[in-house]
Amino acid sequence: MFPDLNNYDNKDTRQLILYSWHFDLYAIKKIIEVTKNNIDDNIKKHIKIAQSNLDNIFYDEAMKTVAEFHNIEPITYQSYLLSLYSVVEASLDRYCDICKSEMNLKISLEDFKDKGITRAVNYLEKVVEIETIKSDNRWAKMKLINEIRNDFIHSSGYIGNSTKAKKYEAELGVAVVDGKITLLYEDIINVYNHIDEFVKFVFSRNFTNTSKSLRISVE
Repeated sequence: MFPDLNNYDNKDTRQLILYSWHFDLYAIKKIIEVTKNNIDDNIKKHIKIAQSNLDNIFYDEAMKTVAEFHNIEPITYQSYLLSLYSVVEASLDRYCDICKSEMNLKISLEDFKDKGITRAVNYLEKVVEIETIKSDNRWAKMKLINEIRNDFIHSSGYIGNSTKAKKYEAELGVAVVDGKITLLYEDIINVYNHIDEFVKFVFSRNFTNTSKSLRISVE
Protein backbone atom coordinates (compact mmCIF):
# COMPACT_ATOMS: atom_id res chain seq x y z
CA MET A 1 0.00 0.00 0.00
CA PHE A 2 1.34 3.43 -0.92
CA PRO A 3 1.79 5.93 1.92
CA ASP A 4 -1.08 8.12 3.05
CA LEU A 5 -0.12 11.71 3.94
CA ASN A 6 -2.63 11.61 6.80
CA ASN A 7 -0.33 9.15 8.57
CA TYR A 8 2.51 11.68 8.66
CA ASP A 9 2.98 14.87 10.68
CA ASN A 10 2.68 17.60 8.04
CA LYS A 11 4.13 20.14 10.46
CA ASP A 12 7.44 18.29 10.63
CA THR A 13 9.74 18.59 7.61
CA ARG A 14 11.37 15.27 8.49
CA GLN A 15 8.03 13.52 8.22
CA LEU A 16 7.37 15.10 4.82
CA ILE A 17 10.75 13.88 3.55
CA LEU A 18 9.94 10.43 4.89
CA TYR A 19 6.55 10.50 3.17
CA SER A 20 8.21 11.33 -0.16
CA TRP A 21 10.84 8.65 0.35
CA HIS A 22 8.23 6.02 1.13
CA PHE A 23 6.62 6.60 -2.26
CA ASP A 24 9.84 5.56 -4.02
CA LEU A 25 10.41 2.67 -1.65
CA TYR A 26 6.92 1.22 -2.01
CA ALA A 27 7.05 1.62 -5.78
CA ILE A 28 10.16 -0.57 -5.91
CA LYS A 29 8.54 -3.13 -3.62
CA LYS A 30 5.54 -3.28 -5.94
CA ILE A 31 7.84 -3.89 -8.92
CA ILE A 32 9.57 -6.66 -6.95
CA GLU A 33 6.23 -8.36 -6.29
CA VAL A 34 5.13 -8.02 -9.93
CA THR A 35 8.46 -9.50 -11.05
CA LYS A 36 8.10 -12.43 -8.64
CA ASN A 37 4.58 -13.20 -9.83
CA ASN A 38 5.60 -12.96 -13.48
CA ILE A 39 8.56 -15.31 -13.01
CA ASP A 40 6.48 -17.80 -11.02
CA ASP A 41 3.72 -17.78 -13.64
CA ASN A 42 6.21 -18.43 -16.44
CA ILE A 43 7.89 -21.25 -14.53
CA LYS A 44 4.53 -22.91 -13.84
CA LYS A 45 3.50 -22.44 -17.47
CA HIS A 46 6.60 -24.13 -18.86
CA ILE A 47 6.57 -26.94 -16.29
CA LYS A 48 3.02 -27.67 -17.42
CA ILE A 49 4.19 -27.67 -21.06
CA ALA A 50 7.01 -30.06 -20.14
CA GLN A 51 4.66 -32.42 -18.32
CA SER A 52 2.45 -32.53 -21.41
CA ASN A 53 5.38 -33.39 -23.69
CA LEU A 54 7.38 -36.00 -21.80
CA ASP A 55 8.20 -38.02 -24.92
CA ASN A 56 9.24 -35.33 -27.41
CA ILE A 57 11.67 -32.43 -27.89
CA PHE A 58 9.29 -29.89 -26.43
CA TYR A 59 10.03 -31.29 -22.96
CA ASP A 60 13.71 -30.28 -23.14
CA GLU A 61 12.87 -26.85 -24.54
CA ALA A 62 10.31 -26.17 -21.82
CA MET A 63 12.65 -27.26 -19.02
CA LYS A 64 15.43 -25.14 -20.49
CA THR A 65 13.12 -22.13 -20.26
CA VAL A 66 12.32 -23.03 -16.64
CA ALA A 67 16.05 -23.06 -15.84
CA GLU A 68 16.49 -19.69 -17.56
CA PHE A 69 13.81 -18.08 -15.39
CA HIS A 70 15.44 -19.53 -12.27
CA ASN A 71 18.73 -17.94 -13.35
CA ILE A 72 17.09 -14.60 -14.20
CA GLU A 73 15.39 -14.24 -10.81
CA PRO A 74 18.44 -13.50 -8.58
CA ILE A 75 19.94 -11.15 -11.20
CA THR A 76 16.68 -9.19 -11.23
CA TYR A 77 16.66 -8.87 -7.43
CA GLN A 78 20.27 -7.71 -7.58
CA SER A 79 19.20 -4.69 -9.63
CA TYR A 80 16.37 -3.98 -7.19
CA LEU A 81 18.79 -3.97 -4.25
CA LEU A 82 20.86 -1.34 -6.05
CA SER A 83 17.71 0.71 -6.64
CA LEU A 84 16.62 0.46 -3.00
CA TYR A 85 20.04 1.53 -1.80
CA SER A 86 20.15 4.53 -4.14
CA VAL A 87 16.80 5.71 -2.79
CA VAL A 88 18.13 5.50 0.78
CA GLU A 89 21.29 7.41 -0.10
CA ALA A 90 19.35 10.13 -1.92
CA SER A 91 16.87 10.45 0.95
CA LEU A 92 19.58 10.90 3.58
CA ASP A 93 21.49 13.38 1.42
CA ARG A 94 18.31 15.40 0.93
CA TYR A 95 17.67 15.37 4.67
CA CYS A 96 21.18 16.73 5.29
CA ASP A 97 20.80 19.45 2.65
CA ILE A 98 17.44 20.56 4.06
CA CYS A 99 18.89 20.71 7.57
CA LYS A 100 21.77 22.88 6.34
CA SER A 101 19.38 25.24 4.57
CA GLU A 102 16.69 25.47 7.25
CA MET A 103 19.12 25.69 10.18
CA ASN A 104 21.63 27.97 8.43
CA LEU A 105 24.48 25.57 9.12
CA LYS A 106 27.92 26.66 7.96
CA ILE A 107 29.20 23.13 7.30
CA SER A 108 27.83 21.30 4.27
CA LEU A 109 27.60 17.61 3.47
CA GLU A 110 30.31 17.98 0.83
CA ASP A 111 32.79 19.09 3.53
CA PHE A 112 32.87 15.52 4.84
CA LYS A 113 35.38 13.12 3.28
CA ASP A 114 33.27 10.00 3.78
CA LYS A 115 31.03 8.65 1.05
CA GLY A 116 27.45 7.51 0.70
CA ILE A 117 25.29 6.80 3.73
CA THR A 118 28.28 6.96 6.10
CA ARG A 119 28.90 10.57 5.12
CA ALA A 120 25.22 11.47 5.63
CA VAL A 121 25.00 9.77 9.01
CA ASN A 122 28.20 11.43 10.22
CA TYR A 123 26.81 14.80 9.12
CA LEU A 124 23.52 14.20 10.90
CA GLU A 125 25.23 13.14 14.13
CA LYS A 126 28.06 15.72 14.20
CA VAL A 127 26.63 18.81 12.50
CA VAL A 128 22.85 18.54 12.68
CA GLU A 129 23.26 17.01 16.15
CA ILE A 130 20.69 14.26 16.25
CA GLU A 131 20.66 11.26 18.57
CA THR A 132 23.20 8.59 17.73
CA ILE A 133 22.49 6.29 14.80
CA LYS A 134 25.66 4.22 14.54
CA SER A 135 25.28 2.56 17.95
CA ASP A 136 22.09 0.83 16.80
CA ASN A 137 21.95 -2.64 15.20
CA ARG A 138 19.91 -1.21 12.33
CA TRP A 139 22.99 0.75 11.28
CA ALA A 140 25.13 -2.41 11.42
CA LYS A 141 22.72 -4.19 9.07
CA MET A 142 22.59 -1.18 6.77
CA LYS A 143 26.38 -1.27 6.54
CA LEU A 144 26.19 -4.92 5.49
CA ILE A 145 23.67 -4.02 2.78
CA ASN A 146 26.12 -1.34 1.69
CA GLU A 147 28.86 -3.98 1.43
CA ILE A 148 26.62 -6.25 -0.66
CA ARG A 149 25.76 -3.31 -2.89
CA ASN A 150 29.48 -2.61 -3.41
CA ASP A 151 30.13 -6.28 -4.18
CA PHE A 152 27.45 -6.19 -6.88
CA ILE A 153 28.84 -2.99 -8.39
CA HIS A 154 32.53 -3.88 -8.32
CA SER A 155 32.56 -7.65 -8.79
CA SER A 156 29.05 -8.59 -9.95
CA GLY A 157 28.49 -10.29 -6.60
CA TYR A 158 31.46 -12.66 -6.78
CA ILE A 159 33.21 -12.70 -3.40
CA GLY A 160 34.57 -16.26 -3.27
CA ASN A 161 34.50 -18.27 -0.07
CA SER A 162 35.46 -15.32 2.08
CA THR A 163 34.47 -14.44 5.61
CA LYS A 164 31.96 -12.09 3.98
CA ALA A 165 29.93 -15.07 2.85
CA LYS A 166 29.44 -16.30 6.42
CA LYS A 167 28.68 -12.78 7.61
CA TYR A 168 26.05 -12.13 4.94
CA GLU A 169 24.31 -15.41 5.65
CA ALA A 170 24.44 -15.07 9.44
CA GLU A 171 23.37 -11.42 9.64
CA LEU A 172 21.03 -11.02 6.65
CA GLY A 173 20.21 -14.56 5.58
CA VAL A 174 21.73 -13.92 2.14
CA ALA A 175 23.35 -17.02 0.63
CA VAL A 176 26.59 -17.18 -1.34
CA VAL A 177 26.45 -19.99 -3.91
CA ASP A 178 29.67 -21.02 -5.68
CA GLY A 179 31.31 -17.82 -4.49
CA LYS A 180 28.52 -15.53 -5.77
CA ILE A 181 25.93 -13.63 -3.76
CA THR A 182 22.54 -15.07 -4.69
CA LEU A 183 19.40 -13.12 -3.85
CA LEU A 184 16.06 -14.89 -3.73
CA TYR A 185 12.67 -13.25 -3.30
CA GLU A 186 12.75 -13.75 0.47
CA ASP A 187 16.18 -12.12 0.60
CA ILE A 188 15.22 -8.95 -1.27
CA ILE A 189 12.10 -8.60 0.89
CA ASN A 190 14.28 -8.94 4.01
CA VAL A 191 16.62 -6.27 2.62
CA TYR A 192 13.62 -4.06 1.89
CA ASN A 193 12.37 -4.48 5.47
CA HIS A 194 15.81 -3.68 6.93
CA ILE A 195 16.04 -0.54 4.80
CA ASP A 196 12.52 0.55 5.74
CA GLU A 197 13.24 0.13 9.45
CA PHE A 198 16.58 1.91 9.17
CA VAL A 199 15.27 5.02 7.42
CA LYS A 200 12.26 5.32 9.73
CA PHE A 201 14.70 5.04 12.64
CA VAL A 202 16.94 7.81 11.24
CA PHE A 203 14.05 10.19 10.73
CA SER A 204 12.74 9.50 14.24
CA ARG A 205 15.98 10.55 15.98
CA ASN A 206 15.56 13.68 18.05
CA PHE A 207 17.81 16.71 17.97
CA THR A 208 20.25 16.69 20.89
CA ASN A 209 20.58 20.45 20.53
CA THR A 210 17.17 21.73 21.60
CA SER A 211 17.66 24.98 19.71
CA LYS A 212 17.44 23.05 16.43
CA SER A 213 14.14 22.06 14.87
CA LEU A 214 12.49 21.32 11.56
CA ARG A 215 8.99 22.00 12.78
CA ILE A 216 6.95 24.13 10.37
CA SER A 217 5.52 27.16 12.14
CA VAL A 218 1.89 28.00 11.42
CA GLU A 219 1.02 31.65 11.66
